[in-house]
Amino acid sequence: MRSPRFWLLTIGFDLWWTLAVWGRERVEILLVIGALLMLFLTPATRRKWVLLACLLGVAMDSLWCALDVLSFDNSRQVPLWMLALWLSFSAWWLWFCAQLSLRWPWLVLLGAISGPLAYFFGMHLDAMQLHTSAVAVFALLSLGWACFLPLISLPVILRILR
Repeated sequence: MRSPRFWLLTIGFDLWWTLAVWGRERVEILLVIGALLMLFLTPATRRKWVLLACLLGVAMDSLWCALDVLSFDNSRQVPLWMLALWLSFSAWWLWFCAQLSLRWPWLVLLGAISGPLAYFFGMHLDAMQLHTSAVAVFALLSLGWACFLPLISLPVILRILR
C-alpha cells in the first residue's frame, strides 16, 4: 500500500493536468508559476533530467504539430500552457517512476496506452485538434509514447536517480 503522500501527489497531478487542459490560456500564468515551483522543489540531482524529459516531450509535440498531425488551440506551435504542463509532468513523472520501479515492458505498455488517452481527453476538452484520421493520430501517439516514456524513465531504471 502506498503512502498518503504518494496518493496525494498522484491525484494532485491529475487535478493539475485537468486544470491545465481545461483552463489553458485562462490559467497560463498560474501554470507557469506552478511548473517553475515544481522544478524548484525537485531535488537538484534530478532537475537536469526533468528539463531533458520536458524538452523531449515538447519536441515530440512540436513534431506532431509540424507534421500537421494535430494542433493545440489551432496553432502550429506548442502553446505556453502546454510547455508548463510538460515541465510539470516531467517533474512529477520522474518522482512517480522512482516510487513504482516499473520495468521496461510495463513502461512501454503504460506509454502506449496512457499517452494517447491523455490526448484523447484533451481533444474532448477542445485543447487539441486532429488534422488527420483519429486512428492514424492515436496510432502515432501510441508509438511515440511507447518510446518516450521508457526513454525519460531511463535515469530511474538505471538507478541514476533514486
